[in-house]
Amino acid sequence: MERFNALSRGMQVMLVGSVLLLIDSFFDWQQVSGTVFGEEISAGASGWHGVGFIMGILTIVLIAWIVVRLAAAHVKLPVSDAMTGALLGFLILLFTVIKFFVDNEARHWPAWVGLILAVVIAVGAWWAVQEAGGVDTLRSEASTMQSSMSRPEAAGSPPAASPPPAAPPPAPEPPAAPAAPAQPAQPLEPSAPAGGTAAPADEPPPENRPA
Repeated sequence: MERFNALSRGMQVMLVGSVLLLIDSFFDWQQVSGTVFGEEISAGASGWHGVGFIMGILTIVLIAWIVVRLAAAHVKLPVSDAMTGALLGFLILLFTVIKFFVDNEARHWPAWVGLILAVVIAVGAWWAVQEAGGVDTLRSEASTMQSSMSRPEAAGSPPAASPPPAAPPPAPEPPAAPAAPAQPAQPLEPSAPAGGTAAPADEPPPENRPA
């Protein structure tokens, strides 16, 4: 009982309303009665028929979630308790209203009770949101979730292609080969004097000639 009192007022209303709605869902929300061979026979469909199946599953999920909180078990969720309760409460009300108006033939009294209990659960979810800071808190939390979801997408995108590396500078040309040394000029031979032939080198001078 102490743990139940530790819950917020909105959570308490949601827990009581969801338990009663779960019990009411097993009654006939649609019922037809008639007399056959003098005997009165009735047939019907429970709240789990058709769209009511989703309503029943959501109700069980809401009860399990609040029971986990009562057991002081810490379950890490990506959203706050207020947003979780508001989401479940809204979905339960939505599918209960759909169930109520879709299966409107031979409607039985448990259908009216279920609709009232779904409204009670939604009111409890609204109280839980107000106790957590109001609608502004949910809006800021929703914006935070959107930004956190966009970050992995930005991080996972491939990096931009880097520009190709610059071409290496051209290799320097090899040095030119040294020029060959010039050949020394050949000495020119003395030319003979004009008008006569040169005397042989071994001819003695005239004074030494014999008479």
